[in-house]
Amino acid sequence: MTAPFYIKVGISSDEYDKVNQLYTNKNLNKQPAGLNFYKQRWQSKPRGTVQVEHGDYSFTVPHVLSTLGTEDTLFLERGIYQFSIRSGLSPDEFIDHDQARLQMMTLLQSIVAKGWQPYIGLYEPRLSGKESFQYILEGSRYTPDPMYIPSLEEWMALDITQEWAFHIDDVFLNVNFRRRLNYKGNNDLGVYLLTFTLITRDEEARNHFDGNDREQWLSLWGEEAKTSKVSRYKKEVELIKRGYHINTDYVDPIIHADDPVEPDSDEALALIQYIKENNN
Repeated sequence: MTAPFYIKVGISSDEYDKVNQLYTNKNLNKQPAGLNFYKQRWQSKPRGTVQVEHGDYSFTVPHVLSTLGTEDTLFLERGIYQFSIRSGLSPDEFIDHDQARLQMMTLLQSIVAKGWQPYIGLYEPRLSGKESFQYILEGSRYTPDPMYIPSLEEWMALDITQEWAFHIDDVFLNVNFRRRLNYKGNNDLGVYLLTFTLITRDEEARNHFDGNDREQWLSLWGEEAKTSKVSRYKKEVELIKRGYHINTDYVDPIIHADDPVEPDSDEALALIQYIKENNN
C-alpha cells in the first residue's frame, strides 16, 4: 500500500520532493510571475490519501482528487506557503444530502477534536451555535461554528458553497464544500466537492493587504487590526439590536507580536460599551 501523500505548510520544495518520491506523476508549473505551483493528481480510482502534517494537529484527507502547493521564487526561504487539497466527501460521486450533512459535520468536528480552533476574521461578528448559521441564512457570508450541527432544512438552505475556518499555532485552515444539488432529477442526491486550504500565519496576515503593502504588513498591522475590529463591533451592535448574542469569550489568534490590538477611538469605545451593556 502506497504511503499517503505528504504536505506541510512551509515545507521546502526539496523536502516536498523527498518525502513524496514514490509519487512519480508530480508536476511543477513555473509561472512567469514568479510563482511555482506543485501539483499532484489522482485521475482515477482509488483516489489519493493526503497526510496534512502539523505535529499533534496532523490529520488525513481521503478521496483526494488533487493537491496544489504554491511557492514564491522571490521568497524561497518561506517554502511552499500554501496548499490546497481537492477531495470528494465520500468514495462515491453522488451522495444523499442528509448523509452529506452528517459526514461533513463529523469531518469538521474531527478537526476540532484534533485541537484546531474555529477562526473568525477580525472584521466579522463573534457568533456561535445556531446563531452563526442563522446569520448565513439571513444573507451574510460567514464561517459558522463547526460544533453546531444544522438541521437538514438549514443545510439545504445553504448556497452551493460554504466554508468553515480554523487556526492553530502558525497555520490557518479553510474547509469549503461546493455542491451540485440535483442528480438526474433526484433531489435527494448531490455531488459534494471539498477544498482544504492551508496557509502560513504570515500569509494570512498579508492577505489583509494589497500590492506593495503585503510585504509591509508588520508595520501596518496595528491600524489594519483596529479598522477591522471597528467594523466587527459595528456589525455586533446591529446584531444585538436584532436579538443576537455575541460570543465575547471568543479569542482571536495571535498574528502579530502586538496582538491583541484594540481600537481606542471614541467611536470604538462607544461600540464596545454598547456591546458590554446590551449583550444578553
